[in-house]
Amino acid sequence: MIAMSNVAIEKLLNDSLIGRLGMADIDGQPYSLPFPFCWHQGAIYLRLAMTGRKGAILKKNNQVCFEVDWCGEEMNDYASIIIEGRLLPVTALSEKNAVRTANDAKYRRLRPHHRPGHGRSTTLEDLAMHKIVVRTISGRCMEPHTGRTDHVPDSQRWLAAAPL
Repeated sequence: MIAMSNVAIEKLLNDSLIGRLGMADIDGQPYSLPFPFCWHQGAIYLRLAMTGRKGAILKKNNQVCFEVDWCGEEMNDYASIIIEGRLLPVTALSEKNAVRTANDAKYRRLRPHHRPGHGRSTTLEDLAMHKIVVRTISGRCMEPHTGRTDHVPDSQRWLAAAPL
């Protein structure tokens, strides 16, 4: 595997629809959940209510990781990103508005018709939004195939616009 460039990392974060939020309780028990997310101005944003098991864990330990991956048609054609940081509430209405606008644009193609719920009709004041303030970020992907001329890995197609 080879390290991804910052441009390739940005592309995968902007193109990916679901990431996995990882956390650990005070006893070290890991817990991970999938979430839609928005990568905006160097942070991961999540619409996240602090309820249930995740809320109990995150109220005591806001150190988290966030994983995003992509896999092509062949198992040797993939990329992944790991982000480590702290999960903090977003309270500034201007920040919430900018992120909600970016998030809605990202996911609009998946919901072409209006459906109430999932924060789309929630006021900014009531919107439960958190962000991961990035401490570290790293991305790795498979090296381009050698010796095969009949297959161009999908990762090389999408990375063509974002050189490693």
